[in-house]
Amino acid sequence: MDWTEIQVAVAAGDVEVASAIAHMVVPYGIYIEDYSDLEEVAPQVAHIDLIDEELLARDREHAVIHLYIPADQAPMEAVSFLTGRLEEEGIGHTLSTGEIAEEDWAFGWKKYYHPLPIGQRLVVCPSWEHYEKSPGQVVVTLDPGMAFGTGTHHTTKLCLERLQEVVRPGCSVLDVGCGSGILAISSLLCGAGSAVLCDIDETAVKVARENAALNGVAERCTVVQGDLATGVQGRFDVIFANIVADIVIRLLPDVKPHLNEGGVLVASGIVDVRRDEVLAAMEQAGLTVLDVREEKGWYAITCRA
Repeated sequence: MDWTEIQVAVAAGDVEVASAIAHMVVPYGIYIEDYSDLEEVAPQVAHIDLIDEELLARDREHAVIHLYIPADQAPMEAVSFLTGRLEEEGIGHTLSTGEIAEEDWAFGWKKYYHPLPIGQRLVVCPSWEHYEKSPGQVVVTLDPGMAFGTGTHHTTKLCLERLQEVVRPGCSVLDVGCGSGILAISSLLCGAGSAVLCDIDETAVKVARENAALNGVAERCTVVQGDLATGVQGRFDVIFANIVADIVIRLLPDVKPHLNEGGVLVASGIVDVRRDEVLAAMEQAGLTVLDVREEKGWYAITCRA
C-alpha cells in the first residue's frame, strides 16, 4: 500500500499541542522528530549506545510531525483540519505533503530505534536489535510497523511505567486503541493472565497480532478490530486507553461495565490543556481518580470504578 505523507514543522515548544491535534487526524501511522532535549537525554542513555551521530546534528529548535494517510483517502481533508486547528491555537507551522511507499516508511526509520529501558524492569527492544537483559528485566520485542506505540512517546512511556505497578499475576487486561499492542503484550510478559486488544485500524490489528506472536503470548490474547470497546465482552482487572482526550472521554461511560471490582483504568494520550476536562468526565462517569502523572505536557490518569 502507498501512503500520503503529511509533514508539519513547528517550533519545538509547540510540538505537544501540535501532536495532540495530529492524533485527532490519525491515531496511527504518526511519528515525531523532536531533538530539542537530545543533549540532556544523551548522557542518560549513552551506556546502551542509543545516540546516532546523524541525530546529534539535527535541528534542536524545531520539530517535525509526520502523518500517514492511506492512498485511498482524501489527504486534503486532513490538511484542512490541521491548518485550521493549528491556526486556532496560534501555532506557526509549515506543512507539506508527498507520496511514500510502505516499504520505504517501514525500513527508513529503523536505524533510530534502539533498546529502551522503561521503569523498574521493562525494556522495549526492536525486533531487529539484540539486548542482553539483566536479572529481573522483562524484554518486550517490538516491530511497530505502521502502528502507533513504540514506547518512545511520553504517552506510551507513562502507561508502561504505570503498568508495572498495576498489573498483577494472572490479571485480565483490555487494551483499547492498542496500536502496536505494546501495552497488552507488556502486561502479559509482566504476569497478566489474558488480554483483549482492540483497535479501529486494520493495520494496527495486524501489527498487534504479529507482535503478540513475536513475544510468545499470542495464545493468551485476543485481537479484534472495532471502535473502542464495541463488541468486547466481559470484565477486566486493568483497562488501558492510550489514545487522545476526545476518545478517552467518549470511552468513559463504557468503562464501569467492563471493570471488575477493584479494577483500574489507565488513560493516557491526554495533553495538558485537556487534563481538567478529562478529570471532570471521569467524575461524571462515576470513576475515582487514584493517580495523575505528567511528562512533558502529557498526562496519564489512573482511576477506579
